[in-house]
Amino acid sequence: MSGPYRHIGASTTDGVLVLTIEDEQIKDSLVAQELRYELVHAMNSRQSVLIVIDLRNVTFITSLACVAFIAVKQSMKSNDGRVALCNMSDFLKKLFNAKRLLTRSPNSGNVAFEAAGTLQEAIDMLSSPRESEVNSSPEPDA
Repeated sequence: MSGPYRHIGASTTDGVLVLTIEDEQIKDSLVAQELRYELVHAMNSRQSVLIVIDLRNVTFITSLACVAFIAVKQSMKSNDGRVALCNMSDFLKKLFNAKRLLTRSPNSGNVAFEAAGTLQEAIDMLSSPRESEVNSSPEPDA
């Protein structure tokens, strides 16, 4: 574990805040609440608009723990930030998909979390413009 946190490590790579979950399992509601606090605190204290949550150490979480991740996303709304998850096990992918956190909303077309296989892929993805920003940019004059 690094720094002042019990459940996460925090670092910055290429201007992207990387929050690594240190716990292998998040089953307890108290741990989920502490995780939520630590994620939001790390994000706010560094004032980052690009965040990767690295789940490389996590093998199991309950649906209660999803609230911690949703809190980060909600905190990012006011500054139009982006959050990506990476290094998810098959179990975590299934859980996040079941909660519709990785699928596009039929109403807005938005997705709660972007997902990448590796940390570097997540950093690269956040460092490039969103699809909607690329598609909505004005055409250059011919």
